[in-house]
Amino acid sequence: MASSTARPQVLTPPLTPSPSSKNLRDENVPVDIDIPDNYVHHVLATQKELPPITWKNLYDELQWISVIVLALTPIASIYGWFTTPLQLKTALFSVGYYYFTGLGITAGYHRLWAHRSYNASRPLEYILALAGAGAIEGSIKWWSRGHRAHHRYTDTDLDPYGAHHGLVWSHIGWMIFKPRRKPGVADVSDLTRNPVVRWQHKWFVSLLLLMGIAVPTVIPGYFWGDWRGGYFYAALTRLLFVHHVSTLYWLYEQLDSPFFPSRPSVSTRSLTGLVKLPSTTSTLPAITCSPRLSLSERVTTTSTTSSPWTTATPSSGTSMTQPSGSSQP
Repeated sequence: MASSTARPQVLTPPLTPSPSSKNLRDENVPVDIDIPDNYVHHVLATQKELPPITWKNLYDELQWISVIVLALTPIASIYGWFTTPLQLKTALFSVGYYYFTGLGITAGYHRLWAHRSYNASRPLEYILALAGAGAIEGSIKWWSRGHRAHHRYTDTDLDPYGAHHGLVWSHIGWMIFKPRRKPGVADVSDLTRNPVVRWQHKWFVSLLLLMGIAVPTVIPGYFWGDWRGGYFYAALTRLLFVHHVSTLYWLYEQLDSPFFPSRPSVSTRSLTGLVKLPSTTSTLPAITCSPRLSLSERVTTTSTTSSPWTTATPSSGTSMTQPSGSSQP
């Protein structure tokens, strides 16, 4: 009788817990606690990513809502600059509202909710949630989920806006194009239990229109009759700066590099520092997004993948060496 050898069982890390495991799991335990240490290698080796972006598939790969918002904002702002005089009151209000909505992202989305760097009272949470909605950068839950994945999978293709793909991709490309692969698992169960986060996520579109467009337009219009100025400057131009000030600051930093012979003056540094303040980011670690990759693993996963902008050959992520204990089908 011919003997047969049973094929060893292959254990693969699930992307999300099964319904039964969710029922058995304590709500205070992160949903990603069972992800093994070889998770990044496993996903890059076994999950097929979307093909590289080329001129042929460019139209189908665009995320049109993001494209429309990010394209119309500067176009409408520039039109307003040439057709609407800027009043001093409107200019001062626009700067103040810029800081208000910018701090909604940095003090709220980033520090409070994504990194859990401090605790806030319930009224302050609502204020920051409203301010963040006015920045029109997504809901707290969506923004924080992506940011935690960014820190946890830095310099790998599971980072939703990894800088190893270049400045254009990490700043705006990841928003206007469909992601090449699903971002790595990141636990946001703590945010799901937060009533302020749930409220903002549920009503985000309404809050976006209210805080991003209506409030900055109505206040100058109602109090000093500058409706057009409120719309074009306090709403649209302010939003343009909130979205792209980080890139403006990157350009400023290039003036402080060896490529430029003269360094910025003290007055220039002070001005750009004030402009940058609401959008300053940091890489403070957090319990919920602690890295699982060693330096060698990051180098390996980065060096074997290609940029989403590649136009010749697809990413080599699917040809990586399979992690120990698993096999290709």
